[in-house]
Amino acid sequence: MKNLEKIIKEAKSSNKYKEGVKEVRSNVKGSKLIIVSTSLSNTDRQFIEEHCKELKVPIYYYNDNSIKLGRLFTRPYRISAVALKSVADEDVNALLENQ
Repeated sequence: MKNLEKIIKEAKSSNKYKEGVKEVRSNVKGSKLIIVSTSLSNTDRQFIEEHCKELKVPIYYYNDNSIKLGRLFTRPYRISAVALKSVADEDVNALLENQ
């Protein structure tokens, strides 16, 4: 969880992330990491997973709902999916190892 918070803090400070399903669907290319919550619909999840496989973008499955993911980003609304553009590779690897 600490790694996830660190990654989110860095992404927010550099403003290099896209939140929301529509934004993530159109921004898989060029992303370093995709975070999806359990609230994401199956059709959207499958679409994102397929594109991530094609483009070799790792996916982190956040084990909580979109409300809690929104709170991690200090937003007063729900976030089902997030595309992070600038994340250090070692941070992504450490996060994915703990998944």
